[in-house]
Amino acid sequence: MWSSLKQLSLGLGLLAAASAALLVSDLSSRVTSAPGGRASGGPIPVALLQHASSPLYDETAQGVIDGLAAGGFRDGKEIRLHRFNAEGDIPTANLIASRVADGSFRLTATISTICLQAVSNANRAGKTTQVFCAVSAPVAAGVGIKELGSLEKPAHLTGIGTAQPVEDIFRAIRRIHPALRRVGVVWNPAEANSLVTVQRARAICKELGLELVEASIEGTRDVKESTNAVVSRGAEAVWVGGDATVLSAMDTLVGVVQQARIPFFSNISGHVRRGALLDLGANYYQVGHKAGEIAAEILAGRPAAEIAVEDFMPREIGLNFQVLATLKGGWQIPAEVRAEAATIIEADGSVTQKNAPTPEPARRAEPYRISAVGYIESVPTEESTSGFLRGLKEAGLEEGRDFVWNYRSAQGDLSVLSTIFAAVEREKPDLVAVFSTPTLQNALQRLRHLPIVFALVADPVSAGAGKSKEEHDPRVTGVSVLGPYDGMAELLTTHYPQWKTIGALMTPSEENSVITNRLFREALERRGLKLVSVPVNHSTELSEAAAALCRQVDAVVQVPDNLVSAGFTAIAAAARRARVPLFGLAQVHARHGAALALSRDYEDAGHDAGLVAARVLRGEAPANIPFKDPSRTVLTVNPEAATAQGVTLTPELLEKADLTLK
Repeated sequence: MWSSLKQLSLGLGLLAAASAALLVSDLSSRVTSAPGGRASGGPIPVALLQHASSPLYDETAQGVIDGLAAGGFRDGKEIRLHRFNAEGDIPTANLIASRVADGSFRLTATISTICLQAVSNANRAGKTTQVFCAVSAPVAAGVGIKELGSLEKPAHLTGIGTAQPVEDIFRAIRRIHPALRRVGVVWNPAEANSLVTVQRARAICKELGLELVEASIEGTRDVKESTNAVVSRGAEAVWVGGDATVLSAMDTLVGVVQQARIPFFSNISGHVRRGALLDLGANYYQVGHKAGEIAAEILAGRPAAEIAVEDFMPREIGLNFQVLATLKGGWQIPAEVRAEAATIIEADGSVTQKNAPTPEPARRAEPYRISAVGYIESVPTEESTSGFLRGLKEAGLEEGRDFVWNYRSAQGDLSVLSTIFAAVEREKPDLVAVFSTPTLQNALQRLRHLPIVFALVADPVSAGAGKSKEEHDPRVTGVSVLGPYDGMAELLTTHYPQWKTIGALMTPSEENSVITNRLFREALERRGLKLVSVPVNHSTELSEAAAALCRQVDAVVQVPDNLVSAGFTAIAAAARRARVPLFGLAQVHARHGAALALSRDYEDAGHDAGLVAARVLRGEAPANIPFKDPSRTVLTVNPEAATAQGVTLTPELLEKADLTLK
């Protein structure tokens, strides 16, 4: 909500930079196909493009890979698989589509309606055969498919449709709550599949006497505001269809409905594990597996022109009794609905799996070996590593069974980092996970050929990892936590216009601290504010430096770095003594005495990095994965600290807060 201008500038930069990077990446994959689809002198080059990193798309992708293998086309053997991910960005999807449609790939598998459309538009010459899946309405996608079951379609295009059981889920939710009158939906009208499912929702709501309360969005940034809007207009529950934009911001939607104590129900199977009361939809691993089987048939010689597009819906129901206990309004789940469910999350959190479980992806004989390295022990490090492990688990990788996690910390000593990476280089793990800017920089210097995934890094480009998010060192990828500096500057000028001089401590020996203070200074100067930076070099200096800073400024807004994060309580104590407002740019700052923090969610960013790490472990090259920006900005307020510092948190700020500390 605070970084709209920044997101816009990043998007424009992406358009400018991504084209060259994507179009020239992986030139070694350009091979000539021999008759029958077999690549001359090696495996067949195959591309796999998914819209974003999410459980749905990741499960579908794994199903495609396993379906290909079941048909005799294994990655690294009969085929060479190149995985691409648009990370929820349509311009990026279009650029990748141009790349995969240039004749380099014998076959391209696409996951989602957006990816179907992007590759279909770029591939009008038919230089690659396209197999699609995870598409709700193939005919409505506008790619030349006349009707399901027909061969009236482009000869180089085939796949499967998975029409969401929209009518069935609305009937099910009415059985659960017969008194239900209003259901909210947030959707993107630019998505053809979403338009079709919403039209069906309107029809079934009219039949059942329900009011469908709609709010349209253009991007993920709109999801929170639009979900709040449908709740404020009286929605007693929220329905989630197959809208890719909404799926990319599910945590935001879930946060709103949980705060309102109303349920959401979803046509995406597995959403009960993310807080849905009920989900009714496809098993997307099986959807992907079916598409992989079709792709294998084509690689074996069957023309795509002979394969009609059919509907495939391996349907399953899930229920969440933990959510039921939190709801207002008399929600109950009848015994007959429970009897139909395949997955049930019980009130105590245990999971009952009543039907045959989803076929598990093929697993390695030996677990992956992950060497994880941190610079200093701190709350941001703990949150990032915890999120990283959660992301791996969400991607289907269990610690102990699928990977071994070996974590080391340098305890704030750069010389120790060098020793750690010398050991990592000798051990040759499957992946190196690094947390913090100094750790990333050391890894880049010390490791020659090992894949690296970073988290807890503010600006990987400034840290030396590449020229841009798309054009970067081929060994490395990850998720940044660049702070919402423009957002904080906007907050200050909007709610505290009387403040003109802002203070922050800075650690000159930490390059990330120098970079982030510069970025914050520039953001403040754009709004006519001045930043006073006081240097500190050791934790013993924090208290005295903070006291000196408080005497020079209207307010302190602390930019996070490793030293100040570890000793933030000393800064908070100085602010209380001086009665000077203290804000922060990390959530832990509010927990340790700041009146307010506008921050990236380190745990969420770590989770996103864990999902990226799973892709790398499964064979995707880091060079093909752009650096990702944080997915969430969180406003946390601490009224008790504000009172102690003599600052008033305005009603508008309290209303906007994502978290209020008690």
